[in-house]
Amino acid sequence: MAPHLTIEGLSVGYGRRRIIEALDLPALTGGTVTALIGPNAAGKTTLLRTLAGLVPAKGSIRLDDVELTGLSVNGHARHVTYMPQALPQRVALTVFEATLSALMSARDALPTKEAHERALNALARLGIADLAMRGLDELSGGQRQLASLAQSIVREPTVLLLDEPTSALDIHHQMRVMQLVEELARERAIIVIIVLHDIAQAARYAQRIVVLENGTIAADGAPGAAITPETLARVYKVEARVERCSHGFLQVIVDRAL
Repeated sequence: MAPHLTIEGLSVGYGRRRIIEALDLPALTGGTVTALIGPNAAGKTTLLRTLAGLVPAKGSIRLDDVELTGLSVNGHARHVTYMPQALPQRVALTVFEATLSALMSARDALPTKEAHERALNALARLGIADLAMRGLDELSGGQRQLASLAQSIVREPTVLLLDEPTSALDIHHQMRVMQLVEELARERAIIVIIVLHDIAQAARYAQRIVVLENGTIAADGAPGAAITPETLARVYKVEARVERCSHGFLQVIVDRAL
């Protein structure tokens, strides 16, 4: 049975500043990709970090019968993997060592051969097996982003949280990553929640779109229902057309700022 993640009455703030207030989100289901979109400071990264157990919160985050808000960071890590947008700059490990370390920290002891195979398979699936023996501090920004994603997927989590995983990638690798994320969600019944700024990319690869505005949900549903000219005008303050291309994918054409 596919897992379900339900959010009820979630409130998050820093000091006296409230970022998210009493947010409810109907169950997100394993096997699907949910994209969080919205303007800057809408609360997307804060929500992702809260789901990862990195930000104190009030309310309920429930994964099937497990209440995640009552777990430690290590307890969260057994169920949830989070890939931040800002990655550590200086890490004295090779890509293979970092991927292997991520695997071993998330699972009980595995036979050495099996652990090595899983780590190498994660790198191969992202097309970066040739970087295995390169140091993380030797990589370009895009290569480091792919290496970080390998560390996330090798853990085989129930919930995978990705914050702008394609921001430093060229078009080819953007499509490769998004296709892989969609495939992994289906194959492993993972709940994938991904923050994206590219609305068309979100519409193409996510089955569900949640539009955030000032820490509240402005729209939630299938891409065609959540991404509309009315929502874009209200949330992004732009006049835009939402049309389907010849292949049936949603395209957003922005005509002017409002």
